Amino acid sequence: MCGIIAVTGQGATVEVLTSGLKRLEYRGYDSAGIVVCDENGLFSRLRVAQGKNSLDRLDSDAKESEFGSIISGIGHTRWATHGGPTLFNAHPHIDCNGTISVVHNGIVENFRELKDDLISRGHIFSSETDTEVIAHLLEESLISKGSLVEAVSSIAPIMRGAMSFVAISSTEPGVLVGFKRMAPMVIGRASNTWFIASDIPAILDRAEVFYHLEDDHLVCVTGGGAEIFNLEGDSVDLVEFPVTWSLESAEKSGFDDFMSKEILEQPGALRDTLAGRLASSGELILDETTSDPDSLARINKVFIVACGTSYHAGMVAKYAIEHWTKVPVELDISSEFRYRDPVVDERTLVVAVSQSGETLDTLAALHEAKNLGAQTLAVCNVVGSSMARLADTVMYTRAGPEVGVAATKTHTAQIGALLLLALNLARTKGQLYPSEIDALYEELTLVPAKIQEVLNSWDAIGEVAKRFSGSSRFYFIGRHVGYPVALEGALKLKEISYLPAEGYPAGELKHGPIAMLDEMAVVVAIATRTRLYEKIVSNIEEVRARDSSVIIIGNPGDEGQANLGESFISVPRVHPLFAPLVDVVPLQIFAYHMARNLGMDVDRPRNLAKTVTVE
Repeated sequence: MCGIIAVTGQGATVEVLTSGLKRLEYRGYDSAGIVVCDENGLFSRLRVAQGKNSLDRLDSDAKESEFGSIISGIGHTRWATHGGPTLFNAHPHIDCNGTISVVHNGIVENFRELKDDLISRGHIFSSETDTEVIAHLLEESLISKGSLVEAVSSIAPIMRGAMSFVAISSTEPGVLVGFKRMAPMVIGRASNTWFIASDIPAILDRAEVFYHLEDDHLVCVTGGGAEIFNLEGDSVDLVEFPVTWSLESAEKSGFDDFMSKEILEQPGALRDTLAGRLASSGELILDETTSDPDSLARINKVFIVACGTSYHAGMVAKYAIEHWTKVPVELDISSEFRYRDPVVDERTLVVAVSQSGETLDTLAALHEAKNLGAQTLAVCNVVGSSMARLADTVMYTRAGPEVGVAATKTHTAQIGALLLLALNLARTKGQLYPSEIDALYEELTLVPAKIQEVLNSWDAIGEVAKRFSGSSRFYFIGRHVGYPVALEGALKLKEISYLPAEGYPAGELKHGPIAMLDEMAVVVAIATRTRLYEKIVSNIEEVRARDSSVIIIGNPGDEGQANLGESFISVPRVHPLFAPLVDVVPLQIFAYHMARNLGMDVDRPRNLAKTVTVE
């Protein structure tokens, strides 16, 4: 969840660090800090802990400080895990002598035992963080190893957990050493300036060339170049990868916030995700694969592992895969998958879904699936992410950078990609004729235009939100594919407005939740023309009998049902299994307006972060 940026060389400035950190605000943070080093090895450290205003204060303080000429620096935005969001816990952290400084993302799981050992040897700690352990371990190792890169290589194996960190030493001015293990890290170059960052946007406007860093590899950069090593000390080739995002695409482009911009970008995001995916043979074109082309034909079970919004996209995929392929699908919350002894083998396909491709719970589930011998496929939005490199096969959602913490365009892109996967499995298993797949694919490519029709109702949905701005309890209900839409609608509302909201299969109302319904409750019903339309109408009648207010998401021609609710939001009718792509959009808009009416920061909801890299 933390943000890292480091720079060395001719272009190293304090402004590079502070502006880079600002580009990482979307990851969530409660404190920020920088350390810079001059050519004589003199450190200067500046840290601020003021919640979401930390970066503004850091930037202001940095402009007022006299740093002189620097040759390297590291910066960090922290989201508290070990120790509260205090100044003492803010990164960067230093060793006892003030000669080593570290910024860190992830968790050192065995930090307590390491810290106890270090204290027993005379080390003095000034924070509650696990990160400070790294600085003190490097302090000891540097004495015997002689160089920072050797010191990092020697301590990395004794630390457990998913992490990435960057260290600098006053004994080697201009040298940065980064290490990565199951946590994001990217390397960038521009002429005689080199960068290390936790995500591309931090250096998107600075670097001209980007490089991968694999797990359990470390990188040593100076203004003159970079070298990558494995933990055995062997040199590893730099692997360049393309970044097609423009700086403009990572900014608000005149919108009030990233969330509204990204909601409105959904037609394009879905269109790009679908474009060119179907070969003339009817075969789905995947982005990357190392699998035997015939391996999917041998699949007899599918697991989908994901978290949060990605989990809801996976739920839609379960309905589609089982309907079209007759292959059983199990759906797991990623954090539970590896702890329940999942029954998988070489005929099982495990599909891992993550916006960032770095979500630690999902990455760990993917590792477990690989260890158990399953075939694996990653659906993610970031080219070259950890999950993409680990999986046998990759399908990228082409949604572009999503900065708002509450996922919107990546969600619809995920559903689109997963529906394509379902069609490909149906073709491979011989459950659909090529002509049927062609017709379904053609119909799917028309959905972006249908989403645009919903977006044209932005102001009308805003009026519905205004009508219910004084309400304090919301329940979202749906049947069949409307159920994951209900879950996602509830999640969006509570993520950004902090209003209590729950999603349920509509048939479950009478098994408990109906006890909560009264005149103070608002029920949002997904009542589009899917296979259980008449049943959801009956469920709405049950709600009305308890005097609760009702908002109906329905199709044109069903406005006659409006007498069942206070508000009717019309969305275009599409194929029932494609309906979630359209039906979820008014719920995103509704949640957005509810949050804005309450004065909330929709891009940075409290306690949440864009990339969850802790378990």
